[in-house]
Amino acid sequence: MVLTELQKGKQARIMDLSHVSPSIQRRLLDLGVDEGTTVCIKGLLPFQGPCMIEVCGQCISLRRNDASCIKVYTEE
Repeated sequence: MVLTELQKGKQARIMDLSHVSPSIQRRLLDLGVDEGTTVCIKGLLPFQGPCMIEVCGQCISLRRNDASCIKVYTEE
């Protein structure tokens, strides 16, 4: 499953960041987001707008294109 398929308010762990561009990977690593980190979808804006995710107590906005390249898994 990719990050944009996660329902609002649900949590998942990041499984794979290798398909994201290197500049976005670097930005995420600088913010403390790495494989194994728990993320929560706070909102998906309409018309292919950005995704708001919560990670380590902070909210981060990602382009939907970039978020759709991040593979996650739920712990259910």
